Amino acid sequence: MHPLNLSFERDENHLDAVIRLVIGKYDNIKFPVVFKQEYGKKLQDILDTGTASLYLISDKMKQVFEANNLTGWKTFAVKVFSKQGQEIEGYHGLSILGRCGARNESKSEVIMKQFVPNGPFVKYFKGLHIGLDKWDGSDFFLEDKTTIAIVTRKVADILKKHKFTNIRLVNLADYEVQDFGLQNEI
Repeated sequence: MHPLNLSFERDENHLDAVIRLVIGKYDNIKFPVVFKQEYGKKLQDILDTGTASLYLISDKMKQVFEANNLTGWKTFAVKVFSKQGQEIEGYHGLSILGRCGARNESKSEVIMKQFVPNGPFVKYFKGLHIGLDKWDGSDFFLEDKTTIAIVTRKVADILKKHKFTNIRLVNLADYEVQDFGLQNEI
């Protein structure tokens, strides 16, 4: 999927339209946001839009979130079209409203990975230590100044129970992120 009708101009806070959708700030965005399928054959409960952290969720998933009174999320209107141009119904854009403090990489284990024989080693941090002191208590939340989506155990259990497709849950203790020397900030 790829958004077709988003302006990638930045707003007064220097946030582009994709990030505004992810974090639920919809100023100057025209709805519905139109997406066109570019890859894949089977529709899943979560559709990757081809842009980092921006996902579409199925009607079924939205209904389960609502029925379980999960907090920290909302949806926005989308139109989804197949590769052949036919409209695909039953999807919503997902925004994450909950927040927590920034990660503390000094608490993470440093690991080195080598991806090819005789290749360079790459530094990774294992274990995501987020600022829970600034967590707003939401079931869905983003760590400060990033678009990394985090969910509570309650959400993870619900996702597993309903066997939603195209989702991969990673325990924060097992989460690995490459050290780029700078943080992907919003």
